[in-house]
Amino acid sequence: MIRLLYVDPSQDMREIIAAFCERIGSFTVKILNSGESALEWLSASPADVIVSDFDMPGGMNGIMFLRELRSRGDKTPFILFTAHPSRTVIEKAYRNGVFSVINKTSSGKNIIHRLIRTIYWAVLYSGI
Repeated sequence: MIRLLYVDPSQDMREIIAAFCERIGSFTVKILNSGESALEWLSASPADVIVSDFDMPGGMNGIMFLRELRSRGDKTPFILFTAHPSRTVIEKAYRNGVFSVINKTSSGKNIIHRLIRTIYWAVLYSGI
């Protein structure tokens, strides 16, 4: 089972992704709405892969969340799943050790399938 931490302020997105992943049967999913709550949860529980939005409530966006994880020595594969993938955001994400950046608003009906494939690749690449 892949332990996925999914962080997104949109309750609809959290529910859709969690339901899809759990239906596949090879995931356990923890859903949270902020980087701060994710850091707190990660202090007591492990994840095999983290998927996070860029825009989140509170004082921490997805890049700040990633930076904080990396500063703590956490090497968990991190996928930025955002509706606002500006060049600046993408560059900062890769400079800080993101595994992949996926545009939520990409045209095409298979964005969730792309996310799931990327999660599998991240776990495979990390050797979990």
